[in-house]
Amino acid sequence: MICRRARIILSIMLCLLPAAAGAQEVYVSVAENAFTKARRTTRLVTGPLHFQAFDAGISWQVADSEAARLYGSPRIGVGFSYANMGSCECIPGSRLGDSFTLYARFDRPLLRLGAFTAGYDLEFGAALMTHHYDRFDNPDNQLYGGPYANHAKMGAYFRVQASRRLALQADINFRHNSTGRLFVPNGGVNSVSYGLVASYAVGDRTLKPGARRPAAGDPLEQEFRVALFAGGGIHRCMAEYDADRLLPPEQRQERYTPWFKGSIGAEVDWRYSRRTSTGAQAEFWYLSNTEAIRRADDALYGPAARRYSPFAAGIGLIQDFYFGSLTAGIGVGAYLFKQSGKHEDNGRLYQKVYLRYYPPALKRVFAGAAIRAHHFGKADYIEFSIGTVL
Repeated sequence: MICRRARIILSIMLCLLPAAAGAQEVYVSVAENAFTKARRTTRLVTGPLHFQAFDAGISWQVADSEAARLYGSPRIGVGFSYANMGSCECIPGSRLGDSFTLYARFDRPLLRLGAFTAGYDLEFGAALMTHHYDRFDNPDNQLYGGPYANHAKMGAYFRVQASRRLALQADINFRHNSTGRLFVPNGGVNSVSYGLVASYAVGDRTLKPGARRPAAGDPLEQEFRVALFAGGGIHRCMAEYDADRLLPPEQRQERYTPWFKGSIGAEVDWRYSRRTSTGAQAEFWYLSNTEAIRRADDALYGPAARRYSPFAAGIGLIQDFYFGSLTAGIGVGAYLFKQSGKHEDNGRLYQKVYLRYYPPALKRVFAGAAIRAHHFGKADYIEFSIGTVL
């Protein structure tokens, strides 16, 4: 098993070598991760609630652009992470498994004082989980229902430039991995991570922090913007999984049906600065698994007169952050109409975190991806979208 893990790690790191040839910086890190005591995690893990993560990656400092001026010449990069969650002691017959993650990262400095820099960092990527839920071999692992998971990490860092090329960094982050309802069960894993990072600048393209700052651009013309968009994604139903738990393992489904969930919407926002805009959004959804939810509710709670509809509608507020051709945003909204029975009734509020790309040749058209959720942490589905600014 150790040799197999080593081969996977080596193969992924070799894939990063071509990109490293053009990188400004390479880095390695080690971090201790402490699980937050979520109910599904403590049911599975019986030993110490912690694991280690080991990272390696490459990065560049963004300079000579409007985005660099707005965000203080941040660093962007790609990296690989191995987490030995499989070392955690679990209840007999089940295991957690390790994770192998590829991610993109964004580091923004907020304070510079001589050789000292402090700021925040973000990571988003995809993870391969070695031991996910299986109705026979891993029945109590309700954290991952499939081999792939989303990865997100965010927190603060404190960096010291030890020499012209070597930098040392301490950071503390919140780390999250879950399947985003691409698979069920989808309990996910949350942890607090604190670690050490060593970075080494390579090549003649090395930029000393803050050495070059682009000049201010033309004043922004503040404006209202109206956009239309449509999207869709795959949603697997936790109601079906929980109803299956009433049956013996041999009668449970091996894989749960991927149901389509689509949306259309309109938004209006006020672009009041080059970095941010604020607005409102109206959305309409279609969900194709209404009958599956009805059957699951009957199995879990008994037949009753409950209301179900494949359609839903809501309104909400959005906040966007601009970085060149990319836009990151968050949204919080409330359902005006939603009839989803008992098990899938997640209340009136919904949330989403999204990323959009505006191609330079088609600046009023965008493509995006979003993670939608309820209760600020319970994933609904991963959505891909396209839209246009009118």
